[in-house]
Amino acid sequence: MKLLIENWRKYLNETIGDDENPDLSEDPSSFKTAKKPIPLGFEFAEEDQTVKTLEGPVGARSGDAIMIGTKGEQWVIPADKFAQTYDVLEPGKAAKKHIPVFAKKMEEPFEVKVSWSSDLLRGKPGDFLVQYGPGDYGVVGAEIFGETYETPT
Repeated sequence: MKLLIENWRKYLNETIGDDENPDLSEDPSSFKTAKKPIPLGFEFAEEDQTVKTLEGPVGARSGDAIMIGTKGEQWVIPADKFAQTYDVLEPGKAAKKHIPVFAKKMEEPFEVKVSWSSDLLRGKPGDFLVQYGPGDYGVVGAEIFGETYETPT
């Protein structure tokens, strides 16, 4: 019976952050990490817009930060969350504060609903599911994760 349920799970489209809210701190296949304080470019959205991220389109509201990553990729951070989690180094440059999070390398394609909107991110096998807090998840591509997150020792 257990095998039957595990096999059926492959065909269900469960969305992390919507249908399920795993606590990665309790998952033995996850690990504690933190984003490296790499200076990154950013701009504040002047009006509501849609940002094309590597994981799918995400809406940005006026005042939200649009980050520019090490490979030119973009992602949205709500204005209040940006102030809590990034240090502004100079106008247009910020670095992530040292905030421990849990991450898990995913073996199958997966979807994540961002906590602050109805947008869905899509991860590929080998990408990382990152839990920033209860019910707050993100997707980080494998190559970018290796370059921008601390690796476990």
